[in-house]
Amino acid sequence: MARFLPVVLVVGLLGGSAAAFAVTERLKLERSPIFATRVGKVVSCASGRRVKIDFRVRKADDLSVAVVDGNDHVVRALVPSHHVRPGPQELKWNGCHDSGSPVPDGIYRPRVHLAGEHRTILLPNPIVVDTKVPQISMTRTNLKVVSPDSDAIDDYLTVFFHTSEPARAVLYANGRKVVQLKSFNAHSLQWGKRNGMPSKPGIYRLWLRAIDQAGNRGPRTSTFKVQIRYIELGRNVIRTRAGGTINVRVSTDARFYYWRIGPRHGRVRTRRLTLAAGAPGRYQLVVSERGHKARALVVVSP
Repeated sequence: MARFLPVVLVVGLLGGSAAAFAVTERLKLERSPIFATRVGKVVSCASGRRVKIDFRVRKADDLSVAVVDGNDHVVRALVPSHHVRPGPQELKWNGCHDSGSPVPDGIYRPRVHLAGEHRTILLPNPIVVDTKVPQISMTRTNLKVVSPDSDAIDDYLTVFFHTSEPARAVLYANGRKVVQLKSFNAHSLQWGKRNGMPSKPGIYRLWLRAIDQAGNRGPRTSTFKVQIRYIELGRNVIRTRAGGTINVRVSTDARFYYWRIGPRHGRVRTRRLTLAAGAPGRYQLVVSERGHKARALVVVSP
Protein backbone atom coordinates (compact mmCIF):
# COMPACT_ATOMS: atom_id res chain seq x y z
CA MET A 1 0.00 0.00 0.00
CA ALA A 2 2.87 2.34 0.85
CA ARG A 3 4.26 2.02 -2.67
CA PHE A 4 1.03 3.39 -4.15
CA LEU A 5 1.08 6.59 -2.02
CA PRO A 6 3.60 8.46 -4.21
CA VAL A 7 1.56 7.61 -7.27
CA VAL A 8 -1.63 8.91 -5.64
CA LEU A 9 0.18 12.06 -4.53
CA VAL A 10 1.51 12.75 -8.04
CA VAL A 11 -1.90 12.18 -9.58
CA GLY A 12 -3.46 14.53 -7.03
CA LEU A 13 -0.89 17.23 -7.75
CA LEU A 14 -1.39 16.87 -11.48
CA GLY A 15 -5.15 17.09 -11.03
CA GLY A 16 -4.83 20.23 -8.90
CA SER A 17 -2.47 21.85 -11.40
CA ALA A 18 -4.80 21.05 -14.24
CA ALA A 19 -7.76 22.56 -12.39
CA ALA A 20 -5.80 25.71 -11.55
CA PHE A 21 -4.65 25.98 -15.16
CA ALA A 22 -8.24 25.62 -16.34
CA VAL A 23 -9.40 28.39 -14.00
CA THR A 24 -6.56 30.63 -15.15
CA GLU A 25 -7.35 30.04 -18.80
CA ARG A 26 -11.05 30.70 -18.16
CA LEU A 27 -10.19 34.02 -16.50
CA LYS A 28 -8.02 34.94 -19.48
CA LEU A 29 -10.86 34.28 -21.88
CA GLU A 30 -13.47 36.02 -19.73
CA ARG A 31 -14.23 39.55 -20.89
CA SER A 32 -13.33 42.34 -18.48
CA PRO A 33 -16.34 43.93 -16.73
CA ILE A 34 -14.74 47.32 -17.50
CA PHE A 35 -13.90 48.37 -21.06
CA ALA A 36 -13.51 51.38 -23.36
CA THR A 37 -11.47 53.32 -20.81
CA ARG A 38 -10.50 56.90 -21.61
CA VAL A 39 -8.50 58.74 -18.99
CA GLY A 40 -6.85 62.15 -19.21
CA LYS A 41 -3.09 62.29 -18.90
CA VAL A 42 -2.21 65.27 -16.71
CA VAL A 43 -3.90 67.54 -14.14
CA SER A 44 -3.15 70.18 -11.52
CA CYS A 45 -5.32 71.08 -8.55
CA ALA A 46 -4.25 74.72 -8.81
CA SER A 47 -5.34 75.10 -12.44
CA GLY A 48 -9.05 74.59 -11.81
CA ARG A 49 -9.25 72.08 -14.65
CA ARG A 50 -10.42 68.50 -14.30
CA VAL A 51 -9.21 65.35 -16.02
CA LYS A 52 -11.69 62.89 -17.54
CA ILE A 53 -12.09 59.32 -16.29
CA ASP A 54 -14.47 57.56 -18.67
CA PHE A 55 -15.21 53.85 -19.00
CA ARG A 56 -18.07 51.47 -19.71
CA VAL A 57 -19.51 48.82 -17.39
CA ARG A 58 -20.43 45.55 -19.07
CA LYS A 59 -23.05 44.41 -16.52
CA ALA A 60 -25.13 45.99 -13.78
CA ASP A 61 -23.29 46.06 -10.47
CA ASP A 62 -22.58 48.04 -7.31
CA LEU A 63 -19.66 50.28 -8.26
CA SER A 64 -17.28 52.60 -6.43
CA VAL A 65 -14.33 54.56 -7.86
CA ALA A 66 -11.28 56.05 -6.18
CA VAL A 67 -7.98 57.56 -7.23
CA VAL A 68 -4.91 55.90 -5.71
CA ASP A 69 -1.21 56.75 -5.58
CA GLY A 70 1.76 54.54 -6.38
CA ASN A 71 1.40 52.76 -3.02
CA ASP A 72 -2.28 52.00 -3.66
CA HIS A 73 -3.37 54.52 -1.03
CA VAL A 74 -6.63 56.32 -1.77
CA VAL A 75 -6.13 60.05 -2.28
CA ARG A 76 -9.62 60.80 -3.54
CA ALA A 77 -12.87 58.85 -3.27
CA LEU A 78 -14.58 59.88 -6.49
CA VAL A 79 -17.77 57.82 -6.29
CA PRO A 80 -19.19 55.96 -3.28
CA SER A 81 -20.63 52.50 -3.82
CA HIS A 82 -23.90 52.67 -5.74
CA HIS A 83 -25.79 50.56 -8.23
CA VAL A 84 -25.12 51.21 -11.90
CA ARG A 85 -26.59 49.81 -15.09
CA PRO A 86 -24.53 48.60 -18.04
CA GLY A 87 -23.15 51.50 -20.03
CA PRO A 88 -20.90 54.54 -19.79
CA GLN A 89 -19.52 56.07 -16.61
CA GLU A 90 -18.18 59.63 -16.99
CA LEU A 91 -16.18 60.98 -14.07
CA LYS A 92 -13.70 63.81 -13.50
CA TRP A 93 -10.89 64.51 -11.08
CA ASN A 94 -9.28 67.87 -10.37
CA GLY A 95 -6.01 66.64 -8.84
CA CYS A 96 -7.10 67.43 -5.26
CA HIS A 97 -7.67 65.45 -2.07
CA ASP A 98 -11.18 65.04 -0.69
CA SER A 99 -10.36 68.04 1.52
CA GLY A 100 -9.64 70.18 -1.54
CA SER A 101 -5.89 70.44 -0.93
CA PRO A 102 -3.52 69.52 -3.78
CA VAL A 103 -2.12 66.00 -3.90
CA PRO A 104 1.67 65.77 -4.26
CA ASP A 105 3.10 65.72 -7.78
CA GLY A 106 3.37 62.18 -9.09
CA ILE A 107 1.55 59.40 -10.90
CA TYR A 108 -1.96 58.28 -9.91
CA ARG A 109 -4.48 55.77 -11.26
CA PRO A 110 -8.25 55.32 -11.06
CA ARG A 111 -9.35 52.20 -9.16
CA VAL A 112 -12.77 50.66 -9.76
CA HIS A 113 -14.43 48.23 -7.33
CA LEU A 114 -17.34 46.02 -8.44
CA ALA A 115 -19.03 44.49 -5.43
CA GLY A 116 -21.08 41.94 -7.36
CA GLU A 117 -18.06 40.70 -9.30
CA HIS A 118 -15.90 40.76 -6.15
CA ARG A 119 -13.28 42.51 -8.25
CA THR A 120 -11.12 45.59 -7.86
CA ILE A 121 -9.67 46.83 -11.12
CA LEU A 122 -6.80 49.30 -11.35
CA LEU A 123 -7.14 51.12 -14.65
CA PRO A 124 -3.86 51.05 -16.57
CA ASN A 125 -4.12 54.70 -17.60
CA PRO A 126 -1.76 56.83 -15.46
CA ILE A 127 -2.66 60.39 -14.47
CA VAL A 128 0.29 62.69 -13.89
CA VAL A 129 -0.23 65.43 -11.31
CA ASP A 130 1.99 68.39 -12.17
CA THR A 131 1.68 71.60 -10.16
CA LYS A 132 4.91 73.25 -11.34
CA VAL A 133 4.15 76.43 -13.30
CA PRO A 134 5.79 76.85 -16.71
CA GLN A 135 8.20 79.67 -17.46
CA ILE A 136 8.32 81.56 -20.76
CA SER A 137 10.72 84.19 -22.09
CA MET A 138 10.52 86.25 -25.27
CA THR A 139 13.74 85.85 -27.25
CA ARG A 140 13.07 88.20 -30.19
CA THR A 141 10.53 89.59 -32.65
CA ASN A 142 10.84 89.89 -36.40
CA LEU A 143 9.59 93.50 -36.51
CA LYS A 144 9.31 96.63 -34.41
CA VAL A 145 6.79 98.21 -36.80
CA VAL A 146 3.93 96.20 -38.35
CA SER A 147 1.65 97.27 -41.19
CA PRO A 148 -1.32 94.85 -41.44
CA ASP A 149 -2.58 96.21 -44.77
CA SER A 150 -2.54 92.87 -46.65
CA ASP A 151 0.18 93.92 -49.10
CA ALA A 152 2.42 90.98 -48.06
CA ILE A 153 5.01 93.39 -46.63
CA ASP A 154 5.47 93.40 -42.84
CA ASP A 155 1.87 92.24 -42.35
CA TYR A 156 2.59 89.92 -39.41
CA LEU A 157 4.44 90.18 -36.15
CA THR A 158 6.33 86.98 -35.30
CA VAL A 159 7.27 86.52 -31.65
CA PHE A 160 9.94 83.94 -30.82
CA PHE A 161 10.03 82.49 -27.31
CA HIS A 162 11.40 79.75 -25.07
CA THR A 163 9.45 77.73 -22.49
CA SER A 164 10.76 75.66 -19.59
CA GLU A 165 8.48 72.72 -20.53
CA PRO A 166 5.92 71.87 -23.23
CA ALA A 167 3.39 74.69 -22.93
CA ARG A 168 1.00 76.84 -24.93
CA ALA A 169 2.11 80.42 -25.44
CA VAL A 170 -0.45 83.20 -24.98
CA LEU A 171 0.10 86.72 -26.32
CA TYR A 172 -1.53 89.75 -24.69
CA ALA A 173 -1.80 93.24 -26.21
CA ASN A 174 -2.65 96.16 -23.93
CA GLY A 175 -3.85 93.66 -21.32
CA ARG A 176 -6.15 91.73 -23.69
CA LYS A 177 -5.52 88.16 -24.84
CA VAL A 178 -5.03 88.21 -28.61
CA VAL A 179 -3.35 84.89 -29.52
CA GLN A 180 -3.32 81.49 -27.80
CA LEU A 181 -1.50 78.65 -29.51
CA LYS A 182 -2.92 75.14 -29.70
CA SER A 183 0.49 73.46 -29.82
CA PHE A 184 2.46 72.74 -26.66
CA ASN A 185 5.71 72.45 -28.63
CA ALA A 186 5.84 75.65 -30.68
CA HIS A 187 8.66 78.19 -30.34
CA SER A 188 7.05 81.12 -32.15
CA LEU A 189 3.66 82.67 -32.82
CA GLN A 190 2.28 85.10 -35.38
CA TRP A 191 -0.06 88.02 -34.83
CA GLY A 192 -1.67 89.78 -37.77
CA LYS A 193 -4.91 91.00 -39.24
CA ARG A 194 -6.23 87.46 -39.72
CA ASN A 195 -5.98 86.61 -36.03
CA GLY A 196 -7.06 89.77 -34.32
CA MET A 197 -4.45 92.45 -34.87
CA PRO A 198 -6.30 95.78 -34.59
CA SER A 199 -6.39 98.17 -37.52
CA LYS A 200 -5.93 101.25 -35.35
CA PRO A 201 -2.39 102.64 -35.62
CA GLY A 202 -0.41 103.17 -32.45
CA ILE A 203 1.99 101.66 -29.93
CA TYR A 204 0.86 98.38 -28.36
CA ARG A 205 2.29 96.93 -25.15
CA LEU A 206 2.73 93.16 -25.43
CA TRP A 207 3.60 90.34 -23.07
CA LEU A 208 3.54 86.53 -23.04
CA ARG A 209 2.33 83.88 -20.64
CA ALA A 210 2.59 80.06 -20.82
CA ILE A 211 -0.05 77.44 -19.94
CA ASP A 212 1.18 73.86 -19.57
CA GLN A 213 -0.65 70.60 -20.25
CA ALA A 214 -1.96 70.48 -16.68
CA GLY A 215 -3.46 73.94 -17.04
CA ASN A 216 -0.89 75.69 -14.82
CA ARG A 217 -0.51 79.36 -15.80
CA GLY A 218 3.00 80.73 -15.59
CA PRO A 219 4.03 84.31 -14.80
CA ARG A 220 3.93 86.98 -17.51
CA THR A 221 7.03 88.14 -19.30
CA SER A 222 8.38 91.65 -19.29
CA THR A 223 6.50 94.05 -21.55
CA PHE A 224 7.73 94.64 -25.08
CA LYS A 225 6.29 97.02 -27.67
CA VAL A 226 5.25 97.00 -31.31
CA GLN A 227 3.97 99.84 -33.46
CA ILE A 228 1.11 99.38 -35.89
CA ARG A 229 1.68 101.84 -38.71
CA TYR A 230 0.38 102.20 -42.25
CA ILE A 231 1.62 105.60 -43.32
CA GLU A 232 2.99 108.55 -41.36
CA LEU A 233 4.35 111.98 -42.08
CA GLY A 234 7.50 113.09 -40.33
CA ARG A 235 5.93 116.38 -39.17
CA ASN A 236 2.43 117.52 -38.26
CA VAL A 237 3.18 121.12 -39.31
CA ILE A 238 5.38 121.94 -42.28
CA ARG A 239 6.55 125.54 -42.73
CA THR A 240 8.08 126.87 -45.93
CA ARG A 241 8.20 130.00 -48.12
CA ALA A 242 6.55 130.76 -51.41
CA GLY A 243 8.80 129.66 -54.23
CA GLY A 244 10.44 127.08 -51.97
CA THR A 245 9.72 123.39 -51.48
CA ILE A 246 7.70 121.16 -49.18
CA ASN A 247 10.06 118.51 -47.92
CA VAL A 248 8.83 115.82 -45.50
CA ARG A 249 9.69 112.24 -44.61
CA VAL A 250 7.00 109.60 -45.29
CA SER A 251 7.10 106.35 -43.29
CA THR A 252 5.33 103.39 -44.91
CA ASP A 253 6.09 99.93 -46.19
CA ALA A 254 3.82 100.38 -49.21
CA ARG A 255 5.49 100.17 -52.62
CA PHE A 256 3.90 103.50 -53.52
CA TYR A 257 1.49 106.01 -52.01
CA TYR A 258 -0.70 108.92 -53.09
CA TRP A 259 -0.41 112.57 -52.08
CA ARG A 260 -2.79 115.51 -52.34
CA ILE A 261 -2.43 119.20 -51.46
CA GLY A 262 -5.10 121.60 -52.66
CA PRO A 263 -5.91 120.78 -56.29
CA ARG A 264 -2.58 119.05 -56.86
CA HIS A 265 -2.11 115.32 -56.42
CA GLY A 266 0.09 112.46 -57.54
CA ARG A 267 1.62 109.06 -56.83
CA VAL A 268 5.20 108.45 -55.72
CA ARG A 269 7.49 105.71 -54.42
CA THR A 270 10.11 107.73 -52.55
CA ARG A 271 10.19 107.88 -48.76
CA ARG A 272 10.85 111.61 -48.84
CA LEU A 273 8.14 113.69 -50.46
CA THR A 274 9.35 116.90 -52.15
CA LEU A 275 6.84 119.29 -53.71
CA ALA A 276 6.81 122.90 -54.86
CA ALA A 277 5.44 125.14 -52.13
CA GLY A 278 3.14 127.19 -54.34
CA ALA A 279 1.43 130.44 -53.33
CA PRO A 280 1.34 131.70 -49.74
CA GLY A 281 -1.41 130.23 -47.60
CA ARG A 282 -2.37 127.35 -45.34
CA TYR A 283 -2.92 123.94 -46.89
CA GLN A 284 -3.57 120.38 -45.83
CA LEU A 285 -1.20 117.75 -47.14
CA VAL A 286 -2.71 114.23 -47.26
CA VAL A 287 -0.79 111.05 -48.05
CA SER A 288 -2.55 107.69 -48.33
CA GLU A 289 -2.02 104.01 -49.07
CA ARG A 290 -4.72 101.33 -49.26
CA GLY A 291 -7.28 103.59 -47.61
CA HIS A 292 -5.05 104.63 -44.71
CA LYS A 293 -4.20 108.32 -44.47
CA ALA A 294 -1.88 110.74 -42.72
CA ARG A 295 -2.24 114.53 -42.68
CA ALA A 296 -0.09 117.57 -42.02
CA LEU A 297 -0.68 121.29 -42.04
CA VAL A 298 1.45 123.16 -44.60
CA VAL A 299 2.04 126.87 -43.90
CA VAL A 300 3.50 128.76 -46.87
CA SER A 301 4.63 132.27 -45.94
CA PRO A 302 5.36 135.08 -48.45
